[in-house]
Order: sequence, then structure tokens, then C-alpha cells
Amino acid sequence: MSRSETEAADPDSEYLSAHEAAQALGVSVQTLYVYVSRKGIRSQPVPGSRQRRYWKPDIKRVLNREQSPEQAGGQLARETRITLITDRGLFYRGVNATDLAEAASLEAVAALLWGFPESEVFTNPAPAVPSRYATLHKALAPESEINRATALLPLFEEANPRAYDFSPLGMARTGADVLRTLAAMAVRAERPGSEPLHRFIARHIGANTLQADLIRRQLILAADHGFEQGTVAVRVIASTGVTPWRCVIAGLSVILGCRTNLSRWGAVSRLLAEINASSDPTRPIVDRVRAGDAVPGFQAPLHARGDPRARALLDFCAGAFAKDAAFQRLAEALSAARSIQGLEPNFALAFLFVDSKTGIGAGRSLFHVGRCVGWIAHAIEQFHSGESERILGVYKGALPH
Repeated sequence: MSRSETEAADPDSEYLSAHEAAQALGVSVQTLYVYVSRKGIRSQPVPGSRQRRYWKPDIKRVLNREQSPEQAGGQLARETRITLITDRGLFYRGVNATDLAEAASLEAVAALLWGFPESEVFTNPAPAVPSRYATLHKALAPESEINRATALLPLFEEANPRAYDFSPLGMARTGADVLRTLAAMAVRAERPGSEPLHRFIARHIGANTLQADLIRRQLILAADHGFEQGTVAVRVIASTGVTPWRCVIAGLSVILGCRTNLSRWGAVSRLLAEINASSDPTRPIVDRVRAGDAVPGFQAPLHARGDPRARALLDFCAGAFAKDAAFQRLAEALSAARSIQGLEPNFALAFLFVDSKTGIGAGRSLFHVGRCVGWIAHAIEQFHSGESERILGVYKGALPH
């Protein structure tokens, strides 16, 4: 059997041979070759042969498009060049996110997702601070990071008029300002800085070198996860032509929604606290399974084999905190969940555990800082994909008399 046939026969492969791709589409191989240019089916050469292999998600996309009616005017584009989600991992513009988390800076990942060299994006000094910021910063101190950012980001937009440069590079540079500002608000700093973000955060919370590296890793892995609810909101807002500052406010607002995946992070946090406090760390898992309840922190609908981002963070923690009592208790609980119901931890559980080890503080998280990177990428992509259209609603109410 040839190498291409072996790869195509592998159910885990993301590629199909020409014969399999044509069979899936119900066309001849010659028609498949026409579809490559007309319908955007991507392919790669098979090393050591004259054959090509065809990207399976593109085949599925063409099938779905032909089996479904055309999108109504005004709907957001469903195609993106930003993040690919597979069982093997997340790929930021074709680069494995877990590989990036090993050594890249958040700035380098942001520049990759925004489509420009880092040297062209993070060139400006730290963003200008509004004249009233010191007073408002103090007055809003009791509020959460999300509420403070929602209230204050419009003032930063006004203080930084380069926000109104809607060229792709201009939006990316504004994205750098937004990212630095969110990081400053997350650690209650008096003003944004221009040093690498994980070091800026670590310095303000008194984190050591290991904790700074943990922060860098979790921010990179949080950067994007496709069309989640916050991203959809950001894209809707971006299509109207508002600046990245206000696009990010839309994403932050969705974080608070009671129907979003992020709203379930509170339940995950409570589970982690129970695991850490219980005399038997497996008991919180067992009790929920026995009661027939879903175990928070183990649902990852897009990842049938478990979330690769969670694996990356927890694998790192296994080495860094091998003798740490809290991690040992978590490892026991995870082992119980795996043996009882085959459950694998999701990103929320891994991220919140890392939060507990970085010193960010109880009840606080850096997730929104990392996700801001993806929101900016989607805002740029959506704004430059075309103008928004008026959606015609279908009235279902009472008819006039």
C-alpha cells in the first residue's frame, strides 16, 4: 500500500486520497481537480510521490454547502484563516498552539494571529492614559476586572486617536494598545507598560520565574478557540466599523452571559476548591457521578479525546509541581474521573488550576487577557471581509386588523 493510501485510510488523518475525496463528493477524480480551483479545496503533495492528498475539512465544507441553502444576506462569514480546531490540537494560522506555548511570547503569537511581523505591531510606546484614569482607577477598585475594563476602555479609545486607523496594520497596532491596557487592569497597575506582557503581569503580582512562564503559557493557549460566543459578538460589532477597543468590550460583555461556556467557570472553580479541601480528593468526582450530575471541568464538545490545551498545561504542571500537594490531589481526582467515566479535563479546569499557582489572586483570572488576542484577530478579519448588511427579519406576531 502506498504512503498516501495509508494516510488516507487512517481515521485520524486530516487528509483524503484523491480517490476517497472524489468518492466522498460523489464526483469523478477529474471533477475533483476542477473543484480544487473552483471551490477552494486545498491539497498537499505526498512526499516521495506524484500524488496529492486533500484536506478533509474542505471536503466536508463543500458537501455541507451543496446540501444546505445559501446563507441569507447579513449573516457573518463562517470561514476564517485564524484558528483550525482538530482532535490533534489547535493551529494558529497553521502553527500548533501547544508548540507556540513552549517558547513563544504572547506578543509573537498575537502578531501571528493578526497577520503581521511582531516588529511592525508592537512598535508604539505604551498607550496614552486618559486624564481621568487615576481618579476612576481608584474609584472602581472594588469592581471586577471585567466591569472595570468595560467602563474604562472607551476612555482609552478617546485618548489614543490612532484607534481610528482601520487599515489591517492600524487595527493590529490598536490591538497591541488594547492588550497592554487589559493586562494593566487585570493586575491593578496604574498604567499600561511596554515590556513583554507575561513579565509585566508577573512583576505586578510578585510572581517568580516559574509563575511567569506559566502565565505566558496559559495566555497563549487562551488566545483563540474559533467561533465561541464572545468571538461571534466581536465579529458582529466589528462588521459595523467600531474600533478594536469597543469590539473587545463586546467580547468582555459576553463573558458575563449566563448561557455562555465561560459562565460555567464558577462551577469548575468550586470543584477545584472541593478537591483541594476534601480529605479524599476523588470524593467530589465520585459524588457527582453517583448523583448522575455532570462533572464541571470535563466538558469539551469540540474535542472528542480531551482538550489538547488542557493536556499541554497539565503536562507542564506535572513536571513543575510533581511534589506540590495541590497538584497531587488534582492528579488523583483526574485519575478517578478518567477511570470511572473516561472523562478528560477541559481547558477551564486546567486554566483555573494554573491561576491558583501563578499568584494572580483568589477570584481573579487572566483568561480575558489571553482571549483578547483572538478577538482582535477576528475583528480585523471580519471588518475587512466586507460591509455589514441589514438582516431582514421574519415577523411571526399577530397580524394587523
